[in-house]
Amino acid sequence: MRLFETEHYRIGLDPEIPCIEWIGLKNLNSKIFRESEHKMVEWYHKHRKKYPNLQLYVDARVVGYISTEDTTWVADEIIPGLAEAGLGKEAFLVSENALDKLIVKNYISKAGHIIEMKVFASELDAKNWLKE
Repeated sequence: MRLFETEHYRIGLDPEIPCIEWIGLKNLNSKIFRESEHKMVEWYHKHRKKYPNLQLYVDARVVGYISTEDTTWVADEIIPGLAEAGLGKEAFLVSENALDKLIVKNYISKAGHIIEMKVFASELDAKNWLKE
């Protein structure tokens, strides 16, 4: 179910998992990326009461480069608040690009101690893990 969409990203809800879906639609600059994170947090809080086990699914296969500053900001500012609200898991889909994988690995090394995080090759595998 689509909750919010721009030309750069979409935020949705999959009630079967349940999870908030953050899906990149094209390259994001820092301003748009941070805006998308704030929107995702807003939608997470709106649906948390109805879905107590609400998790996070991220499809970042087409977003391009996300800076270390931006991933550190998410790890330091966004994830702790979501964890406090009840988030336990974040599943990622990333491109096969080595740089994209390195960016996510760096992000997980910064925030993976707060919640469980894992990278997957398919949406099905990612969402099955979120259900566990």
